[in-house]
Amino acid sequence: MKANEIFRRLSNEELDQMVLVACDDAEVPERIAGGVLTYQSIPLKRFSKLPEETRKAYVRRTLRMPRAADLALYVLSAGLTHGRGGMISEFLDALGLAHEGPNLSIEGEIPEPAKKTLTAAVDKLLAAHPHRAVALYLHAFASQPDAHWKNLNDRLSSDPKLALVDQSGG
Repeated sequence: MKANEIFRRLSNEELDQMVLVACDDAEVPERIAGGVLTYQSIPLKRFSKLPEETRKAYVRRTLRMPRAADLALYVLSAGLTHGRGGMISEFLDALGLAHEGPNLSIEGEIPEPAKKTLTAAVDKLLAAHPHRAVALYLHAFASQPDAHWKNLNDRLSSDPKLALVDQSGG
């Protein structure tokens, strides 16, 4: 599942909160604004005059677009690392992957851990954190271009606790 598809399953409130947290990264607001203006073909002057709720709707629509999958992954990654950094660090620790806080220190392909190690790490997260938060993070992790983990994908598709239930209402 790509990041834009993940955003399609979030409620408007969840998506708005993810964007708000992602904006703790100083580069995110500018990237989002550029993406909205580009993908929605709306002039900056017009966009800046719109009511806040209308601007939010444009951001939501953009992050849910297939053409904006790269932007969606960037925003989703920033939102998760800023909002769920502790949970991410726990997961990476349990897997024995090199990281600094919630950020992997690995360049290129991320090596898949043994199935037993992965299962234990996922189970530990599910025991300590809300299932939706764990599901959101693990689906986002699996959507990274450098993570091709068969065992994680199998678990995501078979474990009801990790189902990313559509809350978008649409």
